[in-house]
Amino acid sequence: MQVNLESSKGNGIDFSTATPLSEIPGPTAISLIVSSLPGGKFYKMELREVLRSCRKQYGDIMRFPSLFGNPSIVFTHKPEHFEIVFRTEGQWPVRPVLDTIKSFRENIRSDIFGVHAGLLHSQGKKWGDFRSIVNPVLMQPKTTKLYIPIIDQVASDFLGRIRFLRNPTTNQLPENFEDELNKWTLESIGVIALDTRLGLISNKANEKAMEFIENLKLVFELAFDLEFNISIWRIVATPKYKKLMKVLDSLADSAREYIEEAAGKLKKRKTESTKDHEESVLEKLLKIDPIIAQVMAIDMIFAGVDTTSSAFTGALYLLAKNPDKQEILRNEIRAVLPEKDSSFTIEKMTRLPYLRACIKESQRIFPTLNGNVRGAGQNIVLDGYQIPKGTFVAMLSPDLQMDDKYFPVASKFLPERWLKTDEARATCPVSAKAAHPFIYMPFGFGPRMCIGRRLAELEMEILLSKLVRNFHISWEHPDLKFKWSTINAPVSKLMFTLVDVEK
Repeated sequence: MQVNLESSKGNGIDFSTATPLSEIPGPTAISLIVSSLPGGKFYKMELREVLRSCRKQYGDIMRFPSLFGNPSIVFTHKPEHFEIVFRTEGQWPVRPVLDTIKSFRENIRSDIFGVHAGLLHSQGKKWGDFRSIVNPVLMQPKTTKLYIPIIDQVASDFLGRIRFLRNPTTNQLPENFEDELNKWTLESIGVIALDTRLGLISNKANEKAMEFIENLKLVFELAFDLEFNISIWRIVATPKYKKLMKVLDSLADSAREYIEEAAGKLKKRKTESTKDHEESVLEKLLKIDPIIAQVMAIDMIFAGVDTTSSAFTGALYLLAKNPDKQEILRNEIRAVLPEKDSSFTIEKMTRLPYLRACIKESQRIFPTLNGNVRGAGQNIVLDGYQIPKGTFVAMLSPDLQMDDKYFPVASKFLPERWLKTDEARATCPVSAKAAHPFIYMPFGFGPRMCIGRRLAELEMEILLSKLVRNFHISWEHPDLKFKWSTINAPVSKLMFTLVDVEK
């Protein structure tokens, strides 16, 4: 069935009479290549700036041609288009996959992945079947509840690590604090995906875990370069492609070792204990299928390290730059954590609306991703143009999230805009509720929205609470800059200053 949806103008153009896809304005393949070469206007330009430049030239909807094996893609900056695409995506939404990693899983390490490409790299019924298996394990609220104590412990250990690293004279964190945040994120994911503490945030180096995180960082760098920059790896196995395959190979072996160790411990624990216990995520997945457990663990690690640490960095920075908001948050947290070393419970987690508003506002200002991409689930019409089924549409929201048209005084950090109480509305008449509901979607939308959302939010909420409860956080350097790529990461050194709160 074809749904003839049009943008908010509602002029009801039928797909058969709409303007062909090929006539959507945009650069040609040759102009893109020339512009990307040394001396070209896009040379060494970040992806987001390239898209901004093209938006000025071609308008709010534009098309990039197929290039070096990559499919043609339509870019849109209109939220009404976002809604059309999402509302018609169908039962098994299609999103682009990283072909380099898909190639590795299918052709090089089928011994680990078998027939399962995983949630990140499969489509259609294969994706739907895999998601239906893991959804009940990961999406239930009781799963989040199960991990509150251990995520709380990881956060407390990280505070100890911060005190160890902090300059005793200036109270400033070291330049490599971004690396420390990545360690915290991987340690947190490790207790969920691998059912183990990796030892990344202890004051003694764990060589195996450090190699794991370094390889993970390399995967993102190499995959982005191969997938989004001009490359002939699909035709010839380039040195970078070979290096990526080698790194992925090492990561897969390490993950399998961790899972086998965890499975042994779980078996021993089950044999020795007669008491009933709530099964962990890994334990449940291993009972379903050991291969699925391995694939899901690797996907959780791959998708959850850089994304969570990037989102956390934005929140910490904005609180450091807005001490008045930080103090409001601290007062809320004090009521829940009366002592600096108080632990979280599920009941306490429900009493932190301002904390969640701070995180939402930071993700509006510093989004982790440049937007969402979907293959059109059926023939649709956008601005009078045909978008045939299967055409990839990139829905670019970051600039809209910073547009006063959708979020008044968009440049200001106003967590209150996300609160729903009368008191909040009285102190902050600007409400996020008035914005188009399809602009702000940090975890996506529909059947293919992020499966790890609850756990990622839990990690951020607990650590941010503990940091604000224990320290006055400040930033005494030029404004923080982010590099806008597949996952947006800070460019500046994260030299926060943390001064102990008195009580």
